[in-house]
Amino acid sequence: MKKFKKIYVEITNICNLSCSFCLNNKREKKFMNVSDFSHIIDEIKPYTDYIYLHVKGEPLLNPNLNVFLDICDNSNIAVNITTNGTLLNKNKDVLKRHKCVRQINVSLHSENDEEDYFEMVFSACDYLKDNIYICYRLWTLHDNVLDSKAEKIVAKIIKHYNLEEDVIKKILFEDNVKITNNIFINKANMFEWPNMKSRHATDGYCHGTIDHVGILVDGTVVPCCLDGEGVINLGNVLSTSFVDIINSERFLNMKNNFENNICVEKLCKKCTFKDRFE
Repeated sequence: MKKFKKIYVEITNICNLSCSFCLNNKREKKFMNVSDFSHIIDEIKPYTDYIYLHVKGEPLLNPNLNVFLDICDNSNIAVNITTNGTLLNKNKDVLKRHKCVRQINVSLHSENDEEDYFEMVFSACDYLKDNIYICYRLWTLHDNVLDSKAEKIVAKIIKHYNLEEDVIKKILFEDNVKITNNIFINKANMFEWPNMKSRHATDGYCHGTIDHVGILVDGTVVPCCLDGEGVINLGNVLSTSFVDIINSERFLNMKNNFENNICVEKLCKKCTFKDRFE
């Protein structure tokens, strides 16, 4: 049985920030409860070794985070977390004591007004890095060029980690750079959230349904983490078994056609992110 490379599990669609580049989802705001999370892990653990606590929302806001990570520890499933970083210091001890936490992606381009934000993030990440991979993410670039905001962020990283010239050059010209033990910088261009009203309409290949899927906070299974509104509802894992969902006609039709560079869902045709896979 082929496993998915990763499965996104959205433990909340609530965020403590409102960044301009992030889709403001219109779904009911909620936190996933322990019972639903436990059920989801039981359903998906035969089909992946990695979950990503990410679709929409800030995962570190969920008050059940510690219990969720206990469940993942007991299920031998690795966890990657994507966060805006504002709650890292508050949760650093919870994250450090769980062996399941493999990687933390920190979106340093998040828009917030905390004066000591970078100092707090760097301190928390330095505390966590012995056991956890840390990835500082700059995903709002244009043409892979650092804008003025990104340049200021990189300058703060260079200063804090006292980076040498060869590493600095790599940061400027490469997308993934190791800056110290277990800490990396990852750069990428800003992407457009797929929109049904977009004029863009193309076929193409996508990894969604092939090597990953997403599960929204209410249990809705979607093909990828960019379907933040649950437009392509493949079924609900809280009421239908995961194995039945991934073997459904609609799911397999998407998967098989993606492998032939064909999009059968309208939202997929509207998505420009898939153009990166060409």
